[in-house]
Formats: sequence, structure tokens, C-alpha cells
Amino acid sequence: MSKTILIVDDKTDIRMSLQFLLKRHHYQVVQASSPDNAMQVIQAQAIDLILLDMNYRFDTTSGEEGLSFLKHHAADSPPIIAMTAWSSINLAVEAMQLGAKDFIAKPWDNHGLLRIIKKHLALVDINQQLTSSTSVQKEDATTEFEQLLWHSNAMQLLKKKLERVINTSATLLLLGENGTGKSCIAKAIHQASRQANGPLVTVNMGAIPESLFESEMFGHIKGAFTDAKQDRIGRFEMAKGGTMFLDEVGTIALSQQTKLLRVLESGHYERVGDSKTLHTQCRLICASNAPFEKMLKEGTFRADLYYRLNTIELTVPSLKERIDDILPLANYFIGKHSKKYQLNHFTDEQPLSACAEQALQQYDWPGNVRELSHVMERAVLMCDEQITEVDLQLKSSPGEKMPMMTLEDAEKKLLKMALQQTDGNVDNSADLLGISSSSIYRRLDKYQIRNK
Repeated sequence: MSKTILIVDDKTDIRMSLQFLLKRHHYQVVQASSPDNAMQVIQAQAIDLILLDMNYRFDTTSGEEGLSFLKHHAADSPPIIAMTAWSSINLAVEAMQLGAKDFIAKPWDNHGLLRIIKKHLALVDINQQLTSSTSVQKEDATTEFEQLLWHSNAMQLLKKKLERVINTSATLLLLGENGTGKSCIAKAIHQASRQANGPLVTVNMGAIPESLFESEMFGHIKGAFTDAKQDRIGRFEMAKGGTMFLDEVGTIALSQQTKLLRVLESGHYERVGDSKTLHTQCRLICASNAPFEKMLKEGTFRADLYYRLNTIELTVPSLKERIDDILPLANYFIGKHSKKYQLNHFTDEQPLSACAEQALQQYDWPGNVRELSHVMERAVLMCDEQITEVDLQLKSSPGEKMPMMTLEDAEKKLLKMALQQTDGNVDNSADLLGISSSSIYRRLDKYQIRNK
């Protein structure tokens, strides 16, 4: 069934031009000359998407009328795409902060406009399908997800969010500290998605010299510059039909961000030295630990590019936020590294001693999952029959101090920590604290602590 698009603009020629374009591509079109008129249309019939101009006859420069409409209606309206002049990019960014899903610049590129509309209508369809489907993940691609050993509540929540968009073409931005496993997750997303039959092309943006950015990303033809001895395809072309993963995307130089933005807006690019226009045909996943909020304020990262990259923005929690994952991951890495080095010297089914397990759970893990993998690799090589705390060689954080508190507060804090680590098991908590179970019960009663 064809989708219905509402065009909100006070200029008749703009509305007619858009209507002509959209009807040629089999969309139903409804027009409104003002935001107030638009609300009457929305209340009268079903609308799938809104193209909203930001300026009207009352005020042709500030965009206040468009911003007011977004502020009051974006949350409960169909997806809204803001329309602005090229000179009003800041207005477009403000519109997206108030709930617009995307923006187009006037005069628009027909191909780019249709691409944006198609993307957001597809996202609506996917979200509607979720009400009748608990998972869109392919059955034959679940293995990689399971191998990530996401046992903690934090990672299960992230997994559920990913499953919602796994089979869409929506651009994903994965945020989080270094070493949390963002590249692993990107690989899992690709393998479980409809792009799995195509390639996964990974690009470390921080490793590309600024002078080679265009050649690396878009390719070049023979003779385009001094060292161009032969034609070379770029990363976008390599990823055709698959997924491109841009790691450390926050490190892209400001001068190159415009070039990437153009590709994301229009889907068009050219090889260096060539006039032939090529089209992107890949899903984009990005990752970064960059402080985007700070960079946007300082002007070191383009706001319009940021809003192109974060169609779906998800944060991967640090390892210290997912204590329940530490031991399963540690055992996973023990098996992985033992196989790598062809070692089989664990005589016990429990390769980690109790003191080693406790040390792993109490460590701060500034390097996250990557550091855990390195620690277990070293321990596998250095231990004899069972990995002990000594084999782990964990270092305490420099300058780390326990905050001053009363003995009573310290006792309550330790009691709560022990119960949390043992999932409320009083006997195990007593073993951790070196006291009897009856002592635990007395303190629970004394401090009126409820154990789950």
C-alpha cells in the first residue's frame, strides 16, 4: 500500500514541485500551507511522513514557527523531515534536537530526498512489525551473539535493542569506552543481518592520513595523482551489498567530514580523478569513544554529520558496569587462548581458583573486555594447573583510595557488596566476609537491610 506524505510549506510552487516528484514515485501526497493547517490534516487522516518547512510568511528567517510545531507535536506525530535553506544548517540541527528525524536542504537533490524518505518510512515499518515479532534475527546467525556471552542485565538490554534494528539498513552509532567490544558487536550485527551475504569492511578512521582520506574511502583512477599507478576501488565500493564499519569515527578531520557528509546525504561519490558518479550500496555502522557533546560545542565535529551518523545510537556499557559478565568472559578467553597455544594443562574443570575469581570481580578493568582478554592470555601461559590471583598480575589503580567513613557505614557497605556479588546468598556472603551466616543475619536485622 502506498504511503501518504504531508508537505507543509507556505510556497505553492514548492508544494507542487514536491507533489509532482513524490507522485511519480507512487506516494500519496497531501498539502498544508502552515503548521496550524498541518495539524488539521493530521487529525483528519492517516499520515506516514511529514516534510516540514521551517519558515513561513509570519517570520521568514528564524524558523520559530517550524520549531514550535516540532516542540509541541514531534513526539506524537509521524516522522518529520525538516526543510531548510543551505544557509540555515544550524536551524536544521536545532530542529533535529526537537524531534525531527532528518533534514533536507533547499534546493534539494531529488535522489537524496527520495532516499531519506524511503529510509524513514522503512524504519516506521520495522517498528510496527516489532509488535507481532519478538525477534528479527536470522536463526542461522545466532551463534555469534551467543559467543559474546552477554549474561548481565546491561548487555541483555543492549542485545534486545540491537535485535530491533538488526535487519534494517539504519545507520548505527556505537558509543562506549575503549575495549568494550564495539567491533565485536559490529561483526555480530553484520552476520545476523540481511547484509550478511555481502562483505564486512572495517575501517579504522584514526589510522587514515588526512591526505589519503578520499582515496581510501572513495578510490581513485590511474593517474589521479603522482603515486596513482593503477585504478583502486575505495572502501565504499568494497562494501557493496554488505556492511561498512567505521571505527574511531570521531577522529575524522574536520576538513574531511564534509566529504563524508555528502555521501551520507545523497548516496553519491566519485573516485579521485574520475567524473563518473557512483552510488553507495552498504549499511553503515560507526563506533567511537569520542566526547561528541564537547566536540559539537567546540566545533571540532560537524553537528549535521553527527545527526547523520546516529540514526540509532547505542552505548556499550563498560566491564565494571557488567560484573556478571566477568567470569563467563574470563572462562571464554581461557578456552580461546588455551586452544590458540595448544595448551591443556588444566587438571580441574574449574581453571580459576576462588581467589582468582574474587580478584577478577573486584578489579576496576580500565581496559574493559580487551584488557580481560590480555590478562587471561598471560595467565594461561604462566599458570601450572589452576589460575591463581598471582597468575593474573592485576595492578591496583594508581592513587586509588578508599573514602573515609564510619565503621558502621563501612560494615553496611561491605555487607551490601557481598550480598550483591553472591546474588543474595547469605552463606556465600559469609564466606566472602569471613564471618558466620548468623552474623550476617544479625547485621541485616541491625541495619534493616532487606535481602532479596
